[in-house]
Amino acid sequence: MKTLWEEYLIQKDLVGNSPAIYQIRRALATLAKGNQPVLINGEPGTEKLLLAKLIIDHSLRKDAPVFITDAAKLTKTFDHELQSIFNRQIATSPEKIFGTLIIQNLEYLDKEAQARTMSFLQGGYLEGAEPSSPLAVDLRILSTASDKLNESIKEGLFDAELQLALSAIMVKLPSIRERKQDILILFDYFLNYFCDKMDRIVPPMPFEIYHQILKYNWPGNVKEIENAVRSLVSNSPEGQLSVEALPFFDDSEAFHRVELSDLNHAVSKLEREMIERALRRFAGNQSRAAQVLQLSEPNLRFKMKRLGIYKDDFTMGSE
Repeated sequence: MKTLWEEYLIQKDLVGNSPAIYQIRRALATLAKGNQPVLINGEPGTEKLLLAKLIIDHSLRKDAPVFITDAAKLTKTFDHELQSIFNRQIATSPEKIFGTLIIQNLEYLDKEAQARTMSFLQGGYLEGAEPSSPLAVDLRILSTASDKLNESIKEGLFDAELQLALSAIMVKLPSIRERKQDILILFDYFLNYFCDKMDRIVPPMPFEIYHQILKYNWPGNVKEIENAVRSLVSNSPEGQLSVEALPFFDDSEAFHRVELSDLNHAVSKLEREMIERALRRFAGNQSRAAQVLQLSEPNLRFKMKRLGIYKDDFTMGSE
């Protein structure tokens, strides 16, 4: 079972302190009770499979086999596909299957597989190798889906009765846009994980990286944060975190358009922007900021004092 989950998951728990995540954690014991099917909704990357695992871990089936498949695979050969998933247990206990079945991406279940899934839910058996010897099955079904499922139901592409049958309990995982306070917590979680995995010391976080990750929209949700941190650690020099190693880093906003105005004011505005960018880039390190700006450090300090720029505003505790 550990190997199975490690193939899919890095997180061991729902990471975050947002109210939405707190409520789901509190509801875990209730979600885990009984044998009713559970439907987990959420955008791609919200770690729906992780929630399914936590539900199983809190249930009476926690020590029973877990079978994972994708709805796109359950087409036309429903029984054959499920039997291939169950092969390991069938070899030792051919008379009955017991455990939990996870069907991912339910919205991609085709019409024929939908009909067979409904028949399976009502009858509780799979067709065996011999037509006269059906295989008894006692499975709790946990399904995951995106909002495309509702669209498919409206368009008549997905059986509304099947959706109801598979959603005796429904739970919605929030997007990162709905739990922005968890972004830095998740980033720190994955940073520690990947540094440990790559046998690296966890470097201090430059202010510029904080700036980038908080202004980014994270359309891929938690999974995108995981991938971004993996790339950041892999592509940064050891002992450092380089903002350029963020997959979504965009330097095209280097300067905003300067309005036509007094030249001295425009120059001061440009100086401020360049100095602040350099200090963000190097987490308030004035020596390195002066070097990239090709200024002496005393000259940089003079300009900072004149412009009212303070080093402590860029360190985030990393110096």
